Order: sequence, then structure tokens, then C-alpha cells
Amino acid sequence: MVKEIYRERIKVLTDIWSLLIESWESLSREDVIEIMKNAYVKKNIKPFRGFNADGLYEKELVSLFVVGKYGLGLFEDNKEIFDKLLSKEEYYDEISKLIISGNVNEAFEESGSNKEVLARALRTIFTKTVFSFESEDKLYKSLKNLNISDKDEIKHTSRSFSRFYTAFKLAESIAEGIVRDRLTYIATKKAIAISIGIEYPLPKADYVALIAKEVFNVNKKVLNKVLGVKV
Repeated sequence: MVKEIYRERIKVLTDIWSLLIESWESLSREDVIEIMKNAYVKKNIKPFRGFNADGLYEKELVSLFVVGKYGLGLFEDNKEIFDKLLSKEEYYDEISKLIISGNVNEAFEESGSNKEVLARALRTIFTKTVFSFESEDKLYKSLKNLNISDKDEIKHTSRSFSRFYTAFKLAESIAEGIVRDRLTYIATKKAIAISIGIEYPLPKADYVALIAKEVFNVNKKVLNKVLGVKV
């Protein structure tokens, strides 16, 4: 079941799909990015993000892709729409399947040895997870598969994304009111790290605060109380 905190986001993305199905032939990828940006701003929805704020809405096309393919089941009957407007996201999705299945070196080759492409593939799995279209176990498995690679670039991608995911889940829990104080915050951070199951640098409070503010619109007073630092 989709979490309440994402219902409005998924509704907006579903509405965009209705528009795409009707008008896709006259639209470009850039048009879709602008449509999504306007729809998000109108509803005060923020793109998923970590520290890097570059190309936020272009990256958010992964969310549109995931809702269309895995939420609404539109892929088979509307492949020409995906091919025209979301071909990059199809590519990331295929690489994500290689990562999940443990074919990490093949995934890296398919990515052109590009860490950014690997991160987008992980974002695809991550988005399916947070929208409840996929179990968290698939994401944990993907991060572990990448981490056992003998290539430093692949290991770094796994550890960096693990830190992001930990920060994101903490921010989400604060926004939902599940984490209300510092002790629960610390315990939850440790629990997430245990679930991920690899060694990686845990996120600092400023990273969690950034996501909580910029994605979930959590106010500073709440963050100051929970994180125990002034943000």
C-alpha cells in the first residue's frame, strides 16, 4: 500500500500520464520536464533529492517512469510513449535489473562505466521501493551486490547511495511523525544501517535536515528538536 506521504505525488504523476497518453506525439522530453515541474510547484511537491540539486526535475522523470510502468501498468500498451519521452529511464531500468540479479560488472559495462548511470539505476529501484511497488529487500540486495564488487567506482556508488537512502528514510520518518525525538532518531539510523548490511558512512544531521526540508517541507523547529542541532 502506498504511504500517505506519497499519495499526492503519485496522483500528480498519474494525472501527467493522462496528459501524455492524450498528447505524447506533440511533446518532447523537455516539455514533459516542464509539465512535471509546473504540476509539482502547483501542489507544493518537491523532487526527490540528496545534496546535488542539479537537474532535479530531469532526475524526477524516474518517478514518472516508475508510476507509469510499475504503478499504472502502462508500458506494454504504450511502449512508443516510453520510447519517445522516457528512453533514458527505460535504460536505467534495464541496468537496475542487472544489479538486482547480481550481474554487477555487466551493469557497469552497460552503463559505459559511468557512476552517474549506476546511481540513476539505483534511483529506479529506490523509487519503486518508496512508492511501495517493490520491497526494500530488493534495494538492500542491490546495494550489497554493488558493494562486493572489486571495482572502487562501483563500491563508492553503493556506499554513497546507502548514505543517501539512510538520510532519506530518516527524513521521511520525521515528516511522518514516526521519529519525534533524538533517541528515536539515533535508534532508527542504526536500524536502517543494520538492514542495509554494508559498511558505509552514516549521514550527518545536516544531510537529513536538507532532505527533510527540501523534499518533505518539515519545519526547522521540528528538525532542531529531533536532530539536536540548529538547522
